[in-house]
Amino acid sequence: MSAIRLSVLFVMILALHVKVLAQTDSTKKRILDNRLSKEVMKTISRKPSSDSSINVKSEAPFLPYEGKIIRHIVINHIGFERTMYDSSHRFKSEVTRIANTLHSTTRESVIRDNLFVRENRPLNPYRVADNERYLRDLDFILDSKIIVHRIKGSPDSVDLEIVTRDVFSLGARVSSGGISDYRIGLYDANLFGMGQRVQAGVGFETGRSPVVGLDLFYRKTSIGGTLINVSGGYTQLDNARSLGEENEYAYFIRLERPLVSPYSRLAGGLEVSRNWSRNVFQYPDSTFRKYRYNIEDVWGGYNFSIGNMAKNRDRHFAAIRYYRQHYSQQPSQPGEEFNPIYNDQKFVLGEMTFYNRNFYKTRYIYGFGRTEDVPYGKTITLTTGWSKELGAKRMYAGTSFTRGFVNKNGAFTTIEGGFGTFFTSKKTSDTFYYIGGTHYSKLYESGRVKIRHLVQGGYAQAYNTITRELLTLNDELTGFSPDSLYGKQRISLRVETTVFTKWKLAGFRFAPFLSLENAFLKDIISSKSLGEFYWGTTSGVRIRNENLIFGTIELRAFYFPTAVDGVSHLSFKITTNVRLKYSGRFVNPPSFVRYN
Repeated sequence: MSAIRLSVLFVMILALHVKVLAQTDSTKKRILDNRLSKEVMKTISRKPSSDSSINVKSEAPFLPYEGKIIRHIVINHIGFERTMYDSSHRFKSEVTRIANTLHSTTRESVIRDNLFVRENRPLNPYRVADNERYLRDLDFILDSKIIVHRIKGSPDSVDLEIVTRDVFSLGARVSSGGISDYRIGLYDANLFGMGQRVQAGVGFETGRSPVVGLDLFYRKTSIGGTLINVSGGYTQLDNARSLGEENEYAYFIRLERPLVSPYSRLAGGLEVSRNWSRNVFQYPDSTFRKYRYNIEDVWGGYNFSIGNMAKNRDRHFAAIRYYRQHYSQQPSQPGEEFNPIYNDQKFVLGEMTFYNRNFYKTRYIYGFGRTEDVPYGKTITLTTGWSKELGAKRMYAGTSFTRGFVNKNGAFTTIEGGFGTFFTSKKTSDTFYYIGGTHYSKLYESGRVKIRHLVQGGYAQAYNTITRELLTLNDELTGFSPDSLYGKQRISLRVETTVFTKWKLAGFRFAPFLSLENAFLKDIISSKSLGEFYWGTTSGVRIRNENLIFGTIELRAFYFPTAVDGVSHLSFKITTNVRLKYSGRFVNPPSFVRYN
């Protein structure tokens, strides 16, 4: 089928869809017949007419309508197009038929459950932009657009049209550690179109008894429109919050309500898990670490200053968290009784977060042309609390900051840092601080390719470590994870270039990349020597079909001139379902400052 015939067919289907809607809802008919709606539908199609980068503040389209009353909110779904397959006529028709048969379109009630803009309320441009971004963050939605429609004869009122496009939610995961060790998983991220994720996986390994291990997971997004997500699972493959070094079984349940907007009041979460080691590889009893532990983790917070004017996004968020890790059975091997991993841990933390965060919409950061949201603004956290670990009861104090900048030409920079220390009445211990930054260049376009550069660096230092882990180089150099390499001072620098091509194969796009990375690590701060210097280079290609639910496929080669235990000079890795995404969270659970 030619591109022209395909376009005509799509327009006919869309027109039929509009006609049916018009027979059932006069308000929806008027909105869908609007010329602006049709243009927006084209702009978020899977094959957009313009493939150039965008760089605009997320609230900009809604500012002219600030304060107007939202009369109606109409939901419009755009289904699968048939241009996603680049092959013969017969292949395209057959694959499209199968995809349409297997896929369940997201139900309108699910979209409404994930809305926090309301009818009969004044339009807040920033809140509407937050909701558009939140919908786009759902893993079963490819893209979303909120359109404001003026109402003839009612200059003080508007209608909102929520336009969403699904991804094909069925997917599979395959990973392998060799010909005798591999895992296979199947999942549906939008079962029956109800915002439910169901996945099941099995792991096979010849040295394992039983040979097959099972992994089950379920998640429901926004239960009853509360924006509370619930998830739970059972695993025999270490896919829960595993702590120990043996193969672990676990079952767990999690509840989470994120702070979806600075105009929301509450956020929090709960996790309960039961975990135990299982000797599936038949190690001798003298070497196998047999243990059993439980985790209870609960937190909640309240957002202040939400009554500010729409343009004032300064907020104060107060939160408290309780965490308990309890071992009902510990390993019997000598020395493990002093290992923090296999000991009880408990802490209570309170945190105050001061933030002002907004977003730009752009493309070609991690995605291959889809809309991406880049945060900018500031976040400052002040944390204090109490902890008990290895029998030591200590107070804790920490602080962190993040500052993001976006240039109108499309470049953006993030600077962050943090400091944390434990203390008693006599001394401080396990003190760490770090500072780092990330800079993405503007998007350069040359012929049929787009190029973006990344520069990333950081410095960290540790003092008087007792129970906390020292600084490591694990993934400070990408793919560099030595078995035992620790220090008290670290410097790292990374430069990477990614080339986004227009070449497609069955809807998959390709982005080759090359990076150069280096790091210093010292085990004694007072030493005048520079410490150990490590450097490496990695290159490969990322492959992704933005219409499908699973993440990026990454083929990568590593080269490290200095080989250490656990790291080879030259290695290769294929990773499926890589999740590359800019974090859009306004706040996080109270926690100790992270440095590794």
